Amino acid sequence: MAERFSISIRDRHGFERSIPINRTVTLGRQNQCDIVLSDSMVSRNHLRIEEIDGEWWAEDLGSSHGSYFRDARLTRIKWEPGATVRLADGAYYLTLRAEAALAPEVNLQAILQTAHLLTGQVELDDLLEQTLERLLSLSNTDRGFIMLPESGDLVVKVARNLSPQLERDIHLSMSSVRRVFEKGEPIWIHNVASDEKLMAQQSIMDLQLKTILCLPLMVQGNCIGVAYLDSRRIVTEPVDRATFEAIVSLCAIAIERTRLSEDNLRNQVLATVGQVASSIVHDFKNALFVVAGHAQMMQTLTQDEKTHHHLTQILGAVDRLSALSGDVLDYSKVREPKREEVDLHEYIGDLLEPHRARAGELGATIRCEGPVCKANLDPFRFARVVENLLANSLDALNGREDGEVVIRWCPGKGDMQISVQDNGKGIPRKIQKRIFEPFFSHGKVKGTGLGMATVKKIIEEHGGSLEVLSEEDEGTSVNIWIPDNDTRISKEDTTDRVRILNPDIE
Repeated sequence: MAERFSISIRDRHGFERSIPINRTVTLGRQNQCDIVLSDSMVSRNHLRIEEIDGEWWAEDLGSSHGSYFRDARLTRIKWEPGATVRLADGAYYLTLRAEAALAPEVNLQAILQTAHLLTGQVELDDLLEQTLERLLSLSNTDRGFIMLPESGDLVVKVARNLSPQLERDIHLSMSSVRRVFEKGEPIWIHNVASDEKLMAQQSIMDLQLKTILCLPLMVQGNCIGVAYLDSRRIVTEPVDRATFEAIVSLCAIAIERTRLSEDNLRNQVLATVGQVASSIVHDFKNALFVVAGHAQMMQTLTQDEKTHHHLTQILGAVDRLSALSGDVLDYSKVREPKREEVDLHEYIGDLLEPHRARAGELGATIRCEGPVCKANLDPFRFARVVENLLANSLDALNGREDGEVVIRWCPGKGDMQISVQDNGKGIPRKIQKRIFEPFFSHGKVKGTGLGMATVKKIIEEHGGSLEVLSEEDEGTSVNIWIPDNDTRISKEDTTDRVRILNPDIE
């Protein structure tokens, strides 16, 4: 039989209640605590109770009136079943209880707790984190990841205790993972030693893996992703297989519901932006054109330096408002790219030239590397991508010594990879998941909040994809893949295919 735990809570008036626990819980006076204790002697966050490797621990969270074990004030103690902890000079007495739990009760409790966990309104990234944590806990496995389809391929959205090189690290082979996704059939291996084919793999022996679970995330007969879990131990999960599969299905439903909700919200924002753009932006740009024309005419008619300064400020404001109008129009319309064959060496070189002056002011350099080649893309639309990414990189270099932005490109089999990399301040991890949200701006006083949203939209219009890799204080790299079956390397000078586009380097 499985063992279950509960806390018996008795207050100063003798009223007693029992609360089941199977995870970390906090006790305190504020409503955000897992267990709310209303006595005024109890601090807002008073005590944390957590289970680590089968042992329970109690930790005082810096409370004003303290927590006591055997009349000694505690900071953190191992809490044995049957032992009592006193809170806030006897406001409450807590006793840890252990008792046998029948398998059906354990299974039902696991399902109900998972359902409760997944019914809250959270963002998709947070939900995926919670889901993986829950599956690892229920399966008693050590490592895992969740993959969802994106741009025609499976992409890892969240992982635990695994390196970025999954293909080398998990040793099930990504082809097997994709097969689980395509066929919707799980892989359950509770003891690798019983599988002769797996035991023949040196990598499995090196990692000493004992348990491998690869499960499809199914919603109404459709697979929306894959959950992978493994362990170096032969695990005995607290719930049976049927219950665990039901819990995985609950997780899949929650993930799909949240994803559809976020997609619907994005579509609503896009529709709203489109309505605003069609009714306002064109008239707004016409007014800006008149303002700019009169300011430019006044500049030609006056020699007064002070007047020239004010007119320059006016024209600068007009440029910023025109850029905002252009971003709104770009984001609100779906356009088919007008592809042309461009020489990337000349094309990107021309695009970065206007940014060199600002880079010089920041004490930074802009460098380009790539083979001499041609690619098919919309030169006008794609220019917005490069210019936005360059502007972001230069913003990130502000105040940094030896700042550098490097633009690289490399033809692949049927696609072109282009990257913009800087060694600037990087993007905080909490911000990274929001950088493509429309009207979300970070680190820019005059940002429109549409720059990266427009970048993503233009890339998707080209049928491509992009990823952002960033670490705080280390820099950011934006990698773009554009499908291009006609991309080809120039036949001239094939012995030296990499050229540096930097006027300071011979």
